[in-house]
Amino acid sequence: MTMADDPTTEGSGGGAFAASGSPGAPGGGPATAGTRSEALGRELRKEDEDRVLGGVCAGLARYTQVDPVVWRTAFVLTAFASGTGLLLYIAAWMLMRGPEGGPATFEQMLNRSFPSRAVPKLLAVGLAVATAFSVVGGLGWSTLVLAIPLVLGLLTARNRGVDLRAAFAELRQDLRSKEPPPAAPVPGPTPTYYNPAQPWASAPQGPVDLAVVAERSAHADGADGVQEDDEPDDGADGWRGGGRDLGSDGTCRTGAPLASFALWTVVTAAVLVPVTVFGWSPSLWSAQSATLLFGPETGVFFLSGVLAVVGLYALVGTWAGDPRGLMSMGLVAALALALASVTDLTRVRVGGETWRPATVAEAESGDHRLTVGSGTLDLSGLGDLEPGETADVSVSMGAGHLEVVLPDDARVALTTDVGFGVVDLGGTEDGGELVGRSLVHEEVYEPAGDSGGGAGEASAEDGAADPPLINVRTDSLVGVVEVRHGEA
Repeated sequence: MTMADDPTTEGSGGGAFAASGSPGAPGGGPATAGTRSEALGRELRKEDEDRVLGGVCAGLARYTQVDPVVWRTAFVLTAFASGTGLLLYIAAWMLMRGPEGGPATFEQMLNRSFPSRAVPKLLAVGLAVATAFSVVGGLGWSTLVLAIPLVLGLLTARNRGVDLRAAFAELRQDLRSKEPPPAAPVPGPTPTYYNPAQPWASAPQGPVDLAVVAERSAHADGADGVQEDDEPDDGADGWRGGGRDLGSDGTCRTGAPLASFALWTVVTAAVLVPVTVFGWSPSLWSAQSATLLFGPETGVFFLSGVLAVVGLYALVGTWAGDPRGLMSMGLVAALALALASVTDLTRVRVGGETWRPATVAEAESGDHRLTVGSGTLDLSGLGDLEPGETADVSVSMGAGHLEVVLPDDARVALTTDVGFGVVDLGGTEDGGELVGRSLVHEEVYEPAGDSGGGAGEASAEDGAADPPLINVRTDSLVGVVEVRHGEA
C-alpha cells in the first residue's frame, strides 16, 4: 500500500503535505507532490472507469498518480497473509467516496467527514499493525509479504517529499474532525434530445440540445468518407488513454521494457538461489532445485519475492520506462503464489503418461500420478508374481482419461473412485458404464479360465496354491476411468 502523493482537496490549506510549500507559496520551499495535487483539485473517489471490482484501486491510482497495477498487486500480495489485503480493500471501499462525490459508507454511518488525505494513511497504519502482529510467534512468510509493500510505500512517499512524521501527526487531527459528510449529489433533469431523422410531429416534449445535433451531424459526415484524426484521451489524471500507456504529461510512454527486465531478474534469481544453497553439487541439477523454488516449504518465499520484483518494477514504471506486460506477470505470479500456498507445485504433471511396471516392486513403489491429461496403467507385464503373492498398486488422476489394463493370470481386486465422471467397464466381461458423481466401484476379477468361487474351492480341495492377488485402487477427481481385463 503506497501513500505516495497524498493530495489535499478539502480546503484545509494543505496540512502536512503542503507544509514544504512551493516556489510561489508561503514558505518558499521546493514544490511537493501534495501541493501539485492540491493545485489539481483532485479528491479521492471510487472510479467507474478502469475498475476491476469496486473501483478502489483505480481511485487510489488517480489520487496518488501511481499506476493501478501497483495498488492491485499490493492488495493481492497482502491478501495471502491471513486475508489482510482483503480486509484493507474493504476498509478502503468503505472510506472512499462514490464516483459522483457522494459520502462514503463510514461517513454515512458515523455522520462525519473523513478527508481524502486520511485514507492512504489509515491503510498504511492498518498494514503496519498487521505486520507487527505477524511478527508475534516468530518471523514467517506472512511478515515478508506484509512488510514489502509497507516499506516500498513509505520509501516512495518519502522520495516524493512527504514528511511522514508530520503526515501521521496530522492524521489524529483528521480523525478528530467533526465536520459533517458531504451531501449526496442530486441528479439533474434529463433533457430530451431531438433526433434529426424523426419528424417534428412525433418529436417528444423537452428542450433541443443543438450541440448534440451538431455532433451527430459531424459523425454522419465522417461516416460518408471524411475521416478525422482521433486524439488519445489521456483522462483526468494523464496516465491512461487510447489503449496506450501515457506519461504524466499525456505523451505516449516510451523507454526500457520493464517487463523484460523483471523477467530476467526473476530468471537470474531462480539460478542464483539454488547455486547459493547447493553450490555446484549434483543436487543443483536435480529435482531438489525445483523443490527449493516451488516446493511447499520454501516456494512461497521465492514466489513472494517474484511478486515483489514485479511490484517494484511497476513502481519504477510510474516515473520511467514502459510498464506494459507487468500486470500480466503480476497476475501469473499471484496465481502461482496462491497455488503454492495450498498445494505442492513440484508434483503437478500435465500431458500423457504410460506406466508398464515389469516387477512387483516397481508396481508398488512407482509414482503413478497425473494432474491433467491422459494416462495408462498396464499391469499385464508383471512377470515375478508368485502364486499366493499379494501386490498393492495405486494410481491417481486429477482430471482427464485414465485407462487400466488388468492381467489375465492373476486375481485382481479393483476399487475405482471418481469424483465426477464416468467408469467405463466395456473392456471387462461384465461391461457397462457408470456415470455420475462420487462414484465408487468395487469388483474382483478372476484369472482367465477361472469361473469364480467354485473354481477357487476346487483348487483349494486339490491342494493347489491360490493365484496371485493384485489390489488396484484408482482415484480420479474429474474424468473417465476405463478398465480392460485380460488384454495385453
